[in-house]
Amino acid sequence: MAGPLEGIRILDLGTMIAGPVVSTVLSDQGADVIKIEPPGMGDLMRYLGATRNGVSSLFHNCNRGKRSLAVNLKTEEGVALLKELAAEADVVVENFRHGVTRKLGIDYPDLQAVNPQLIYLSICGFGYKGPLADRPAYDNVIQTFAGVATSQANFETGEPQLYQQLFCDKITALNGAQSVCAALLARERGAGGQHIRLSMADAAVSFLWCDVSGTRSFLAGEAHEGIKVGRGLRLLKFSDGYGTASPVTDAQFHGFCRAFGLDSSDPRLTTVADRNSNTDLLMEMMQEVTIRAMSRTTADAIAAMDAEGVPCAPANELADMPGHPQMEANNSFGEFEHPLAGTMLEPHNPPNFSATASPPLRPASALGENSDEVLVELGKSAEQISAWRQAGVIG
Repeated sequence: MAGPLEGIRILDLGTMIAGPVVSTVLSDQGADVIKIEPPGMGDLMRYLGATRNGVSSLFHNCNRGKRSLAVNLKTEEGVALLKELAAEADVVVENFRHGVTRKLGIDYPDLQAVNPQLIYLSICGFGYKGPLADRPAYDNVIQTFAGVATSQANFETGEPQLYQQLFCDKITALNGAQSVCAALLARERGAGGQHIRLSMADAAVSFLWCDVSGTRSFLAGEAHEGIKVGRGLRLLKFSDGYGTASPVTDAQFHGFCRAFGLDSSDPRLTTVADRNSNTDLLMEMMQEVTIRAMSRTTADAIAAMDAEGVPCAPANELADMPGHPQMEANNSFGEFEHPLAGTMLEPHNPPNFSATASPPLRPASALGENSDEVLVELGKSAEQISAWRQAGVIG
């Protein structure tokens, strides 16, 4: 088999990040993904981010391994063609603004009518009902709305801060990929097709809740004593760089102190419960570690903590990850040839399947590169394809 999802066909109507990344995850695991784009410009993401010879690395990473079919869904012929494709597909993924698919005539009821077994995933910013349902949204907007920015507030000033990456888009995409697989499994068990609605706001809040919500989960009466909102995570500054440690268990905490030459024998610091009841003393101890760390090199400090069994790591640059011995041992990255951009390097799909290995990484297609191929598979003649192209139905 060429991946656990071999034989599954997905129509990807997504644009930007959240929708396309859903189907990229599934493509990496063997699904046949046909990316539907408007002729002419295609997905806007083709033109954003770092580029080489007109190839956007951002677009490529979010769309690798897919076939591109350029179809004008604002024409009757284009909508009819999409319905023909949907009749033979397993999954449709879309992240249009709320209401767009209904206006185009390609929403779930329209496509369910031609394929009752279809799994249809819809993604939007805020949700499909309520006061904000029709509001447009991008990643930074959802980060701010859903509490991400305040949960990342500056430790000293309290000023909310945004993740400098597309945090909510990617969290939503991972939820979307998992939900599609769950729906496919339910279909195999007789549940039939279904419509999955997923909002970026829900995905972000759900992701934050378990370790950021603090006492908010407790509704009846007073919050239990000892349940506290986290004090925040900070890096250790060394003489030549940065790193971090997470001394959670008692053994790790005392080993952490020893690594920096500190005596942690005070009975108020003996156990996790003791430290949680004496947080001021604990903070004094951590402050002393911070001071001592600044006179140690990164390599020396990491080695000392590692010797004590303390979970720790230096602050690495992402660009250095492909050559790191651990990532090489994991076979985390793969190289492949792109016809325009040359040799490219991208992460493999993270899960490793023992019996159904994922296929090798494949380039993203140029806009409309596979239009003829897909339409021939659908049984269309060369004359019909040519006529559609001249009429602007396909590209």
